[in-house]
This record gives sequence, structure tokens and C-alpha cells, in this order.
Amino acid sequence: MTQIQQLDVQQIDAMRRKINEGLMVTFINADLLERAHLDVRKSVVFYDADQVFRYAVAELPDDATLQRLCDSSSVRFWSYGC
Repeated sequence: MTQIQQLDVQQIDAMRRKINEGLMVTFINADLLERAHLDVRKSVVFYDADQVFRYAVAELPDDATLQRLCDSSSVRFWSYGC
């Protein structure tokens, strides 16, 4: 069974981090009233297997929710902030 693993964003190359940050800003701005509380430095960020931004939430979900997310989506990593 595959699990979502925590990612150390410092291990992602600088260009990819900058791209992920831009994707997260676009994500927040796409629904600003609902996502204004998200912060690119502090929110829980989800990535696919290529370590590309996919989604963000304010708090880390429980293990069962993380497993369902892994089973039903391309998400494979998470981190605190981009």
C-alpha cells in the first residue's frame, strides 16, 4: 500500500520550488474567498510523484484521510509550505 510521504522542500531544486510557489498562489487566487487563509510558507501542500504542486490545505489531515487521498489521486508527497 502506497502512502503519502512528507517532503523536505529544501531537497527540491530552487526552480521547481519557485514554480510550485507560483502554482500555489494561482490556486489560492482562483478561489480567494475560500482560500485566503492559506499561506505559501505555512500551509500543508500536496505534490504528485514529480513533486509538482497539486493542492493545499490549512491543516494536515488524519492518516485515514491521507490514505484515501493517496488511493484516489496523484498526490504522493506533502510538506509545510512550498
